[in-house]
Amino acid sequence: MNRRRPAGLNEVWTERLGLDAAVEIPADLEARFAFVVALVTADVPPAGTADAAVAYGDLWALTGFLADAQRVLAGKEINA
Repeated sequence: MNRRRPAGLNEVWTERLGLDAAVEIPADLEARFAFVVALVTADVPPAGTADAAVAYGDLWALTGFLADAQRVLAGKEINA
């Protein structure tokens, strides 16, 4: 029986974020976080805007990455 090699964080998140290389992951996540922070701390509520929809997607990416990072730190396999 062939066992599948556990996917690494870099491999999985390079693909999930649609990046060309794993070295781009930190900059991508930082940009997503900065966009969300700027949007939710602005004077004008973003609800119902296109920017709010983008921010929601960015939050999905950020929370997914953090959940996988927590699994890696706990020595657990991440889901590819």
